[in-house]
Amino acid sequence: MIKLIQNELIKIFKRKSIYFLLILSAIVIVVYNNMNPDQNTIESFNSNTKSVPIDGMEAALENMKDNMEDYIRQKASIDFWKLYNTFEEGSWQRYALKEESAGHVVNNVYTDYNLDINMYLYNINDYEFDLNSQISLETYNDSKIKYNEYIESLNSNNWKNFVNLKIKNLEERKSSENLSASEIEEINFEIDIYQLRLNNNINFDYNIQNQYLEQYKTNYYNLQSIKLNSNAESQAYIDSNINQYKSKMSLCKYAIENNIEYDISNENNLIYDNKIDARISLIRTFKHFDLIIIIIAIYISSTIITEEINKKTIKSLLSKPHKRTTILISKIIACIITIIVSMIFIVIIQYFVGGCIFGFDSYNLDYIGYNYNNGQIFTMSLLTYILIVGLSKLNMYMMVIIFCIFIGTFNKNIAMSMILTLIIFLVGDTIIAEWSKVESLSVITRFFITNNWDFSIYLFGNTSDISGVNLWHSIIIYLIYFILLFKLSVNKFNKLEI
Repeated sequence: MIKLIQNELIKIFKRKSIYFLLILSAIVIVVYNNMNPDQNTIESFNSNTKSVPIDGMEAALENMKDNMEDYIRQKASIDFWKLYNTFEEGSWQRYALKEESAGHVVNNVYTDYNLDINMYLYNINDYEFDLNSQISLETYNDSKIKYNEYIESLNSNNWKNFVNLKIKNLEERKSSENLSASEIEEINFEIDIYQLRLNNNINFDYNIQNQYLEQYKTNYYNLQSIKLNSNAESQAYIDSNINQYKSKMSLCKYAIENNIEYDISNENNLIYDNKIDARISLIRTFKHFDLIIIIIAIYISSTIITEEINKKTIKSLLSKPHKRTTILISKIIACIITIIVSMIFIVIIQYFVGGCIFGFDSYNLDYIGYNYNNGQIFTMSLLTYILIVGLSKLNMYMMVIIFCIFIGTFNKNIAMSMILTLIIFLVGDTIIAEWSKVESLSVITRFFITNNWDFSIYLFGNTSDISGVNLWHSIIIYLIYFILLFKLSVNKFNKLEI
């Protein structure tokens, strides 16, 4: 067997085409890394603190007197931005007030309970300008007092006092209003955000710590939103997204509490306006270059039998005292070894390309991940992480190999075999994956091999986003497909008339 495997490997690596594919892979990696240095894009955190023009807002205000509700809201907004403009561009006061203008929406309702300065301004203007105001004198006076307290903290350049006022007012609101359990939960979360600021000495700014705070907050509200808006997606898909939001929140909080001044994101972006480093680029190797490895697997396994049949060279191999089953197994193993070599090659190329473009220093940092089983953060070396992901991905490449060999025993047209396998992979990775999000369709799609062959999705306790699919389900489905294709391939290969 070992001799047969060695002979198959010699045949494979004697081909110029395999080196062409590897060189092409290296070129793709170089081009991709050079063309995509900024993989983290600004989504919702706005760093602009330029003065806000209010002339147009004041001109529009004159036309709103017939609609007192709109007039009051516009007047409150003008007063707010006038306050904002009194401070210098780039000051913590402008960042703090800008945060006051950015609300999150859950189920079509603004739920940022910390946006109280605008609320106080509205109460003040409503009482002073609306003859039919429903605002009581007590609420009016209370709003003026609280608003002036904020003004004092902003003018005295005391951001910690500003934050403490936020916490105090949120605590008061929690006890003074008739709120639901979910509303109280959101207020407690807003208090938690401000406590994180105080405990970790994070002034309002656009630095990395503030971006982590913003992402922590954004993912919390994304979490609340997906719990309420399931639409047609399956419960497994919803649960998977919930897990992702929880993991991002935990990673952000870990970065804040450990004063990490770099992007610790892995498969997902956590920092908005920050170039990835070589470490992150290496972590995403198999995510970005899966298709390259699949193409190499398809090429090698599609030609390893068919090419020999077409060239009649398989006759000399079959004339030797080896069982046909042994010969077929040796070819499969040779293909798997070739793919492992290709995976190692791609990781090495990415290591050096990423290091040259982004710098090698970040490779000294550990992989920081989230354990979905216990909700804890863990660290491991980059090499260990890449090895674990590579091994969990190998099953997918092995399935591609056995499928191509199965097709090759029936079809002598190499191009057709390669195209058919590639189409099946792409359809499974796109259309079938999208259909699987729907509960009614997942009853069928959960048994498709493309939804079960990538074991990397289960790493560290993660779950599939397809209803009814878990690790044991995937293992069973995978073994059924693999054994069936292997048996059919062996039977057909043994009956081949050469």
